[in-house]
Amino acid sequence: MARDKTVRLSSNKKYWQAFYYDATGKRRAKSLGPKKKLSKRQAKVLCDRLAAEFQLNPARTGSGKTFRLQEHLDRYKASRTDLTAGTLELHERTGRYLVVYFGPDTRIDRISRAMAADWQAALAKGKLTQTARPSEAYVCQNVRNAKVIFNHAVRDDLILFNPFDRLKGNAPEPDRNWRYVNRDELRKLLEACPSMSWRLLLALCRLGALRQGEALGLPWSAIDWDKRRLEVISQKTHRRRLVPIDPELCNLLLKAFSAASEGEPLVIPVGSIGTSNLWRDFGKICKRAGLERWDDWCQVLRRNCETDWAQKYP
Repeated sequence: MARDKTVRLSSNKKYWQAFYYDATGKRRAKSLGPKKKLSKRQAKVLCDRLAAEFQLNPARTGSGKTFRLQEHLDRYKASRTDLTAGTLELHERTGRYLVVYFGPDTRIDRISRAMAADWQAALAKGKLTQTARPSEAYVCQNVRNAKVIFNHAVRDDLILFNPFDRLKGNAPEPDRNWRYVNRDELRKLLEACPSMSWRLLLALCRLGALRQGEALGLPWSAIDWDKRRLEVISQKTHRRRLVPIDPELCNLLLKAFSAASEGEPLVIPVGSIGTSNLWRDFGKICKRAGLERWDDWCQVLRRNCETDWAQKYP
């Protein structure tokens, strides 16, 4: 015989309790709060809300207590085998901010949208970070990560809704230090480079629109000399794209290939560029070339290349 799906209100003298039956027919109880702080009318409202939640999401009746925040974060980390190490590290950082604010033992179904908004405000004010007040883009990045983390809880029927779903996750386009680097200025930069590896890095970004990591990890096997193109595997999406080789870039690659050590797998050998101070070293190159340094040097060079392509291949 099917059990009654209603939620009944009761008490044990000190606390209000909600009684219901789960999918297996087992009688369960849920504490609603102390009678000193909660009137019977308020407790009845909570019962009605719980009944509505069970109606929308029947799986919740048999789930018992929802995961605590740290438990859910650990479970989420173990399940995301599809993420790269770098992306997973960013999600773990967001998880630490969540734990700092809410505490590791807070049940994830107790986090409301108002609490999520307060968390975002605390993060924006620098209360959760060890550094100065973070940028809006940094805050929005962590909001997006929190949305993803809690979407998995919604997907698995652990919570009814995502408390972070209404928070703004995209920062307005910042006023970047945009600069168009023409071919003459690029040649000045290449001449001012201290090594062939630096010349290849700048040329691959400016003439091939490669990301910094893609350029530093580009193997010689990715070059199709006959068709004059590069096969690039994105580190972020793992998708393959074909990049035409500019004649100026081709000449530089040929020189580097002739001078490369036998058996060297990468166009830019590992250790030939100190990656810990790229921005500082790029500033020195700009100074030797007689040019002003700009922020986001790699992004600017890539956008320059995309601008040229858009004009050449409308």
